Amino acid sequence: MGLRKNVEVRAKDVIKRRLGTGVPVVPFEDPYLVVAVLGQSNAHGAGVGIDREGLDAPHPRVHQWAASGRSKDTIVAGCDPLFHEVPSKAVGFAPAFARKLADSSGRPVLLVPYARGDSAFARVGGVSWDPADRGARLNLFWNGMERISSALATQQGSELVAVLWHQGESDVPLTSGPVYAEKLDNVIDTVREEFGDVPFVIGQMVPDEIESGHPDYPVIDAVHRDTPRRRTGVVFVEGPKGMYNSETEKIHYNAAGQRELGARMWRAYAAASPVRGE
Repeated sequence: MGLRKNVEVRAKDVIKRRLGTGVPVVPFEDPYLVVAVLGQSNAHGAGVGIDREGLDAPHPRVHQWAASGRSKDTIVAGCDPLFHEVPSKAVGFAPAFARKLADSSGRPVLLVPYARGDSAFARVGGVSWDPADRGARLNLFWNGMERISSALATQQGSELVAVLWHQGESDVPLTSGPVYAEKLDNVIDTVREEFGDVPFVIGQMVPDEIESGHPDYPVIDAVHRDTPRRRTGVVFVEGPKGMYNSETEKIHYNAAGQRELGARMWRAYAAASPVRGE
C-alpha cells in the first residue's frame, strides 16, 4: 500500500472508530461465557446481505463488549454489524456461533470482537497480528488480549470459553507456511498462558478463493488444517463452497455463508468441548 493511500485509510479509520452506536441492553448480572473473535475481514464481518430484523436481529442472551464507536467499552447487543477495532458494516460468523452457544447453555454470552480487514502476521500498513512484533504501529494481538481482559472484568466469574480465529488471506503472498504455523502457534500458546486452556476454532478461508486465488493459498490452508495436530484443543472448520459475495469478491463469504460458517464452527466446538451450563 502506498504512503498516500495508507494515510487516507488511517484517517478514515479514525472517523469510523468514533461512529456508530450499538443496540442498548441491560448487562446480565450472571457471569458471561466470553468468546473472542480475532482475525481479518471475514472475522470482522464482510458478508453482504444483512437482515437486521430477521436472521441477524439481536438475541436476548448475546451481548458484545464494543471496541469502537460511541459504544466503546460498554456492553451492547451482540448482533451484526459488530464493533471491532473499527466498526463492521456487514455480517460475520460470530453472532451465529454465539446464538447457538447461548441457546445450548442457557447462559449469557459476551462476544469480544477484535478483528481487522487486511491484517496479517506480516506487517501490513504498520499493523501486525504477530505477538513478537512489539514495534508495530498497531499490534492487534496485544490489543486483543487487553480487550479480552477488560471484557472478563465486566462481570465477576465470567470465563473465556472460545477463541474464533479467521485469518490468513493477507499472509498468503507474504508469509511461508512454516513461519505462519510458528506465529499461529504462538498466538494460541500466549492466549492460554494468560487465560487457561481455551479452545480455539479456526475457520477456513473461502474455498472458492483458495481454488482460484493466489497459488500459495493452499499453503496457508494446509497450516490451518494441521493446527489440531500441533496443538490440542483446536478444531479446524471447513467453509461452505459457493457462498461468497460476488465473482469479483470471492475472498469474502456472503451473509448466508457467514451464518453457515458460524453454525459449522459451533457444531465443531460443541463436539469437541463441553457446553457450559448444561
